[in-house]
Amino acid sequence: MTNDLSIPASVLIIAQNAEKHLRRCLDSLKAFKEVVIIDGGSKDKTEEIAKTYPNVKFVKNPWPGFIPQRNVSIDNASYEWCFMIDSDEAATPELVEEIRKVVEKNDRTIAMWRVVRTEYFEGAAIEYGHGRSDYQERLFLRDRTRYTGGNHHLHLIDGIDLGKQPHLMADFPRHVRVLHDPDYDLDAMITKMPRFSMLIGSEKFNKGRRVSAPEVIFSFVWTAIRMSWRSRKMGKRGIVLAFMKAYSDSLAKLYIYDLQNFRNIKQSEADKKYVG
Repeated sequence: MTNDLSIPASVLIIAQNAEKHLRRCLDSLKAFKEVVIIDGGSKDKTEEIAKTYPNVKFVKNPWPGFIPQRNVSIDNASYEWCFMIDSDEAATPELVEEIRKVVEKNDRTIAMWRVVRTEYFEGAAIEYGHGRSDYQERLFLRDRTRYTGGNHHLHLIDGIDLGKQPHLMADFPRHVRVLHDPDYDLDAMITKMPRFSMLIGSEKFNKGRRVSAPEVIFSFVWTAIRMSWRSRKMGKRGIVLAFMKAYSDSLAKLYIYDLQNFRNIKQSEADKKYVG
């Protein structure tokens, strides 16, 4: 049971083998009346951990891709206001209280609130250059919002791209934050990067993007130099982040090059697997 002081809002999480960080995430969400977890088929202790929290609603839904799974989470929400968070993130107490104020005020002229997510790399918060902590769309009205496109951070409000309706957005103060995985390091980045580079390359290819061999080669050098300058305040961490950004961008372009030369398909396997 939840107490009478709980925030009448639904927190939305899509999970897949999330046992490593899930307790940290759910511990930060105890003030909410409902936390909806849509599980795509975890093989670890995700379900066992989730069900120890009285405000969690655990729903199994075979993984259909990011966009459909995000929308399934909205469909399973019980409350008007929804807060999206990932299983490797945590909400600060200050953010929870700011969300409480928005929900209690219930001003429907603002349909989407943005929150700064603190990014970490090798034990330090990233505040400059590539991967810096920045605003993301997180708190929204359930009946007016859907996820769309090949990027799970794109939203439709009332059926129209949110980017075309900036008057419907507002920002929480910059110091009020979601905290990402504090253990994120080069090993984790290398593990995740090929999948996301493939996804980005696939999206761009399907939208008509084409690249040449020289572009694939020289983009790495140019991006590494440019991002090293932007990330210079991060010192040695900035150098690593800059080169990984160059690697990621080049890998996405290499995937486009591969598709345009060797795969006669309309929709790539990456699209089918990761977007749905």
